[in-house]
Amino acid sequence: MKHRCHFVLLASLLMVVVPAQARLGETLSELQKRYGKPAPQERTNKFNAVWLLEGEDGALMYSVTFDAKGKSIAEGMKPVRYAKFTNETVRLFLETQLVPYRDSKTVRTVKPGEKYVFGGKEYTTMAEEIVVVDDANDLLLVWTKAAPPSVMAVRSVMMQ
Repeated sequence: MKHRCHFVLLASLLMVVVPAQARLGETLSELQKRYGKPAPQERTNKFNAVWLLEGEDGALMYSVTFDAKGKSIAEGMKPVRYAKFTNETVRLFLETQLVPYRDSKTVRTVKPGEKYVFGGKEYTTMAEEIVVVDDANDLLLVWTKAAPPSVMAVRSVMMQ
């Protein structure tokens, strides 16, 4: 119970700092309700959308890839130019993605240098990464701390 209270408090505090985050499986229309129209792209592609989100620490690029059914299968965030990429922003992204898997017995955090399996393939966590994987529920979260920093959530179809 104490852990759940901390999660709720952390998420509510972070929502003040960063716009509400999306979750894998959402549609373009659901994302547009939250973020508005995606940023214009040089090449229009119905399977990708990008938003530029302004926060207290500068602009963040939020990119989403959709499958043929229109559901998001990959989402990522990274700072634009000189924006700061705070730990709080990344934690909110990760926690939001993990909400549906809160009670999963198969979700785990992988240590740097450790191997893990996702989508039937074996990977190794790099030194500057934090990886959370739940292969049984088709979820991979990767926070790359090395420059340029980024965080992403993907389904296994993106790794094929």
